[in-house]
Amino acid sequence: MIDRFRFYDARDWFLKRRFGLFIHWGLYSIPAWHEQILWRGRMPRKEYEPLMQQFNPQKFDPDEWLDFAKSVGMEYICFTSKHHDGFCMWDT
Repeated sequence: MIDRFRFYDARDWFLKRRFGLFIHWGLYSIPAWHEQILWRGRMPRKEYEPLMQQFNPQKFDPDEWLDFAKSVGMEYICFTSKHHDGFCMWDT
């Protein structure tokens, strides 16, 4: 591990586990972009807002996602369960 990137505390686990998965999931997933689609993708808000009616993760299977991540050797997963759009991935 490169010393200049170390924190010298419990956060160093992240630097040792080099292969993992970050999931940012929201309305921007429908057009297959990322959370900065409005800014970097220059998508007008009037086109973005109707995506709320389409976002319905009923088939979301976190166990399947975790099994896959583990099967390819990932050592961690970071799931943004409530991100820019404000949708929660659990009952609130």
